[in-house]
Amino acid sequence: MTQQNSLSTEKENISKEKLLGGIGSIFMALSIITGEIGTLFGILGAVLWLTCLYLLSSKIKNSKIFNKALWGFVLGLLGWIIASIFGLMSFISFFAISGFMGNVDRVGFGIGGGLIIAILLACGIFIVANYFYQEVCKILALATNHNLFSTAGVLMFLGAISAILLIGLIIWMVGWIILAVAFFTVPDEIEVKV
Repeated sequence: MTQQNSLSTEKENISKEKLLGGIGSIFMALSIITGEIGTLFGILGAVLWLTCLYLLSSKIKNSKIFNKALWGFVLGLLGWIIASIFGLMSFISFFAISGFMGNVDRVGFGIGGGLIIAILLACGIFIVANYFYQEVCKILALATNHNLFSTAGVLMFLGAISAILLIGLIIWMVGWIILAVAFFTVPDEIEVKV
């Protein structure tokens, strides 16, 4: 334990958390791949990343790290579920109504409207979820004195804002890759205020 500017600190070893966070971040970046492989990467990445942040929040003694990450994850998951239900309902209603009415022209707006709502809802919740991730990255940058975390958070948030365009998803993925680099390059031991 050391004394600095009337605040006592102690060193905490975060080598295990670095590994979990780095690998989890890489898997999250790879979740952009479509299909089952991307889904598997996303699930594995989320589990590793959230485990890392839970362990880090207890070592750094800042529960906001895990709580904000969990809020972001839950909102993101909820957003995709709601958007999927909207999209599925619009397809079901399209086929049900067109089968009974025999006139596809009248239900074209129904399916288009449902898909637009689903896409806008998913994008909105994706932005909010990544706002929480950006906040987590800011806290990590301050706690570890490693600004690469902050850069990653900004890129993830900007990527989410522009996700409706293809370039946004690329920026989002680059943010996760930079987050992985931040985890792998942060020192194994950090000073924690007691």
